[in-house]
Amino acid sequence: MNNSLTKKSDWGTSYGELVWNEFKKSRLSVACLIFIIFLFIVAVLAPFLANDKPYFIVIEGKTYFPLFRGLKATDYSVFLATFTAIVLLLLIRHNRRTLDPSVRGGVLIKQVGAAAGILLTGIIVIQVLVPHRLDAQDYKSMIASGRAEKAVFAPIPYGYARTDLQSREQPPSPEHWLGTDDVGSDVLCRLIHGSRISLSVGFVAVGISSIIGIIIGAILGYFGGRVDFIGMRIVEIMMAIPTFFLIITIVAFFPRSLFNIMFIIGITSWTGDARFIRAEFFKLRGQDFVLAARSLGLPLRSILFRHMLPNGITPVLVNATFGIAGAIFIEAALSFLGFGVAPPTPSWGQMLSLGVSTTGRFLWWLTLFPGLAIFFTVLSYNLVGEALRDAIDPRLRE
Repeated sequence: MNNSLTKKSDWGTSYGELVWNEFKKSRLSVACLIFIIFLFIVAVLAPFLANDKPYFIVIEGKTYFPLFRGLKATDYSVFLATFTAIVLLLLIRHNRRTLDPSVRGGVLIKQVGAAAGILLTGIIVIQVLVPHRLDAQDYKSMIASGRAEKAVFAPIPYGYARTDLQSREQPPSPEHWLGTDDVGSDVLCRLIHGSRISLSVGFVAVGISSIIGIIIGAILGYFGGRVDFIGMRIVEIMMAIPTFFLIITIVAFFPRSLFNIMFIIGITSWTGDARFIRAEFFKLRGQDFVLAARSLGLPLRSILFRHMLPNGITPVLVNATFGIAGAIFIEAALSFLGFGVAPPTPSWGQMLSLGVSTTGRFLWWLTLFPGLAIFFTVLSYNLVGEALRDAIDPRLRE
């Protein structure tokens, strides 16, 4: 059976393919995108790349799996988020092949909403049901003493929360490739686990700010008039307040936790998205399809988020890449100043603050490697964002 509606050639090159063709013309931007994907993979697989618990160990003829048994609720939440993201990407690819371009946006909004709901529910269930396990067993000493017959460890066989005062403040060596910090923890191990903190803050904070900005911007742009006037004054007041100092002030009143940092960054960074969506909705509210939806008596929620949002969300997607870079930088700055996540949870900014020891000794490896991680990550997101903006805006193309 020949179904011409499912043939991509019938529709020609899609808008997404045009954007991608423009984006990949810049080799530097593609390299930055590859680096971001690599960093994402490292963050997801952090427990399997750097851990002092073996994949498996044989004790008295019995095989145990300490690393898998020691996975925390946070690890399962990250795995669930990654699985959800992969499913969404597969759905986008499927939609591109099977759906008419005129309906892809609405279908994608529904799919993203459903995925977000499932993900939030799954994370809550995981946090409630997965017990907190504390495994303080030193498996390396078991191997050295002969109590264990065989074991296979991760490539970086150290735990980010383990302390070894005999190895404290050591420069890079064959045993510790990037050296150790003030309590003897392996720097490379903490960098790997710190990447998860940075990326989590970036994606979650931008997700929160995007939701707030889209809702407020959609209402202002759709109604206009007095609603827009009052709303924009509130937006301008928020923009007039230095965001970083506002975040520091708010953080000082709450316990030091990763969730609080993500939430606070998110609720203070929505103004840019609100302005973008407002401008897009101003242009769209006079279009024929919006007037037709209003004349048919469709509910406001459907008009705003099903019909108008898919046609005006592109600037927000571009701004999100810059927002992720900004959130990572803010988290690093907060951790550097002592307002970030509490030890022993690793953070790049927290590691950077340990560059000078309590004795006044300059630990160059604790300044260099976390600093490079922050620099290249923020730079990559900014370059990808600029390339994506240039590819989307035809006026910026050569």
